[in-house]
Amino acid sequence: MINNQDRAGISILYIEDDHTTQKLLSPMLKAQGYTLILGENGVRGLELFREHLPDIVLTDLKMPLMNGLEMSRAIRVGMEAPEAQIIVMTAFSDTEYLLDAIDVGVNQYVLKPIDFAKLQAAIDHCVKTIQMQRCLRKQAERIHMLTNALEQSPSMVMVTDIQGTIEYVNTRFSETTGFTSEEVIGKNPRIIKSGNTPDTVYSDLWSTILAGKEWHGVLENRSKNNTGFWEDIRISPLVSSDGSISKFISSARDITEQRKLEAEVLQIRKLEGIALLAGGMAHDFNNLLQVILGYIALAKQDTEPDSKAHKMLDLAEHNSWKASELSQRLLTFASGGNSGRQSSSLCEIITTCADNVLNGTEIKKEFYFDSVLPEVVINAEQMQKVFSHLFSNALEAMPDNGIIKVSGCACSISKEKGLPLKPGKYLHISIHDNGKGIAQEDLVRIFDPYFTTKETWNQKGLGLGLAICHSVIRNHDGIILVESKPEEGTTFDIYLPATGRSGASCKNKKAP
Repeated sequence: MINNQDRAGISILYIEDDHTTQKLLSPMLKAQGYTLILGENGVRGLELFREHLPDIVLTDLKMPLMNGLEMSRAIRVGMEAPEAQIIVMTAFSDTEYLLDAIDVGVNQYVLKPIDFAKLQAAIDHCVKTIQMQRCLRKQAERIHMLTNALEQSPSMVMVTDIQGTIEYVNTRFSETTGFTSEEVIGKNPRIIKSGNTPDTVYSDLWSTILAGKEWHGVLENRSKNNTGFWEDIRISPLVSSDGSISKFISSARDITEQRKLEAEVLQIRKLEGIALLAGGMAHDFNNLLQVILGYIALAKQDTEPDSKAHKMLDLAEHNSWKASELSQRLLTFASGGNSGRQSSSLCEIITTCADNVLNGTEIKKEFYFDSVLPEVVINAEQMQKVFSHLFSNALEAMPDNGIIKVSGCACSISKEKGLPLKPGKYLHISIHDNGKGIAQEDLVRIFDPYFTTKETWNQKGLGLGLAICHSVIRNHDGIILVESKPEEGTTFDIYLPATGRSGASCKNKKAP
């Protein structure tokens, strides 16, 4: 039922060349609450339509200059107004006129003499159509607004039916996972399942959302290129008007970098505790070794150089000195090279270490440094140990041949970078090998003392190499990070605070 409040928002363009009829109908239409715009012929009607864009066109058929059907056709086609409601009033009821009116797209046809009740019924029919059109436009605008909000959301959004079949994903989902919407719509979310999340988590997830409640948790998933990522996800049921669950919508944040940062902070705290213990043990161990070595020296004085006892004491002395070297490694791990620092350029240190370790092997070296790198305040001896060990690791990862790429550049670190470093200027060194890589489960422990993927108790590094690298870099207020994939190689990234002064020129080179 149409009331005056509904009619108040409706404008009618009334075109009539018969002034008597126009004067009769106009007050009645205004009394109903319509806004009237009056014209006397089709040409004037087109001008007024273009100016006011009315909701309804009420027009006589026969008029001078341009009749009602010609004007209606011009509105429909020339002005591209397919939604305009057009009512034609005429004394002619010939089939030809009716067919022309249908062809033009006239919505209502009212015969003269005008029965106001019938005219009102025709107008009310148009008003209902207009209200429906406005409702559809509002819904379309709302859908467009919500779609834009979802597409521009920083979160990954997914909508599934109650069986879990994907019906919608937003742009951020595609950016994070590498899957386009066409590739996942119609599929199950298990397409990004990593296999590392316990089944109990999924059981809890489904039991929660099927009960009509929101589930919140953390899932480890995999992108299209098989790269793992972590997401903090919320999944909510969408309830229909009858109270039944019709769909599920999930909103997830990629927290991979946050997890890496948390793991790095945890690693730093863990190694700090281990370093404190190692430093104390090494100090006490050194004191005991000094006593042992002293008594060995005294005992050797009381034995013949060629005697079996003397030779056994030589062996004991040799291994005691090796134990002393281990003690020194522990002290280095504990202190990280706090003393003997000066402002230096790393170009020469890095290239020299690479040459010393890799010369005579089949490994190719490629250096990509900025022409001038900023200086850093370092203990050069300790930093040489860091790069020598990293190159030795790369060599062992490529026993036959391969390429080591080393790059260096200045960079700025901000809080948004997501690294446990003070904001400021840094020197970034990256060392990449294309060797066998490191399994993902081993990466989290790669800097732990005595953790190794090599044969247990392998004597080459005495189990402290990467732990010492981590300790030295952290004690220089920097950070060392590692990324690796099996059979794709390993990359170590080192960030050290820059002094602001430029060092010597760096030479880039590629080994033949």
